[in-house]
Amino acid sequence: MSTTDEFKTAMLAAGLTPPEVIDPGRLLRYSTNGRKSDTSGWCRLFRDGRAGVFGDFRSGFSSMWTAADDKPATLVQRQQQADEMKLARAEAAEQQSLQWSRAATRNAILLAQTAPIQAEDPVARYLGGRGIKLKLWPPALRYHSALDYWQDGHCIGRFPAMVGVVTDVQGEVVSLHRTYLTQDGRKANVGVVKKLMAASARLTGCSVKLGQPSAIKDELTIAVAEGIETALACFAASATPTVSAISAQGMARYQWPVGLQRLIVFADNDANQVGQNAATALAKRAKSNRLAVRVLIPPEVGTDWADVWAAQKEAI
Repeated sequence: MSTTDEFKTAMLAAGLTPPEVIDPGRLLRYSTNGRKSDTSGWCRLFRDGRAGVFGDFRSGFSSMWTAADDKPATLVQRQQQADEMKLARAEAAEQQSLQWSRAATRNAILLAQTAPIQAEDPVARYLGGRGIKLKLWPPALRYHSALDYWQDGHCIGRFPAMVGVVTDVQGEVVSLHRTYLTQDGRKANVGVVKKLMAASARLTGCSVKLGQPSAIKDELTIAVAEGIETALACFAASATPTVSAISAQGMARYQWPVGLQRLIVFADNDANQVGQNAATALAKRAKSNRLAVRVLIPPEVGTDWADVWAAQKEAI
């Protein structure tokens, strides 16, 4: 096995899928979530091919790899590797900082184009079709009347959209979640109905804060679900403030607010167990931090709590 292959194997062992081609001495950016537009992953195999560094800006993870060698590295070699590692990390951080700055500008411009949800606008119609009707819509949920939809580098049309404001635990805007719709409140006929804008900081722990913690039975409580629609349905059904972690990965890494005492996890019942595993990981972490935790899973495989709520509304 070549040292390049050993470097790739180390990345795989760390849970990162390496780029197909790695040129020694060159800093590479690549996708860690399967999307072509994503460049959160980074790596550099050093020029001598005997060491390298890699990481993922989305999670903040980084690690160094050194090739197995019968002879220990000399002092000069160790110093060269340390210098290259420092340079690679600094270069990657500089590139990521620039990307985050550009993303912050784009997100701010898009957010300024949105408006609060009003009765009978496409977002209210869409959510109403899911059995969700609220007198007051959360401020973190917005309406865009004509949002560009890009596909393969081309804008193929403009659509009404539901925009969820993704914030970190301090409330700072990190990204925007878009759901493309039709004027009559159905999902738009596009390739990918739901998209996440490029983030302006790490997404780890972030959520769409559709509700704020409240005192329930003398315990400061919040609930978390994956999707926005699911979180809204859980709030409508339980009256428990619920946030959206956007995805299963987001749920597993969700960061609850300071001072929270009780966490309710509304998990998806996935056939592949992805949703349940994410809920279990979050619950385990919360319990280790002395939070009271309850995990709730819908009884039918392949459903989430939004499906349960919609079925109940249809039966009334």
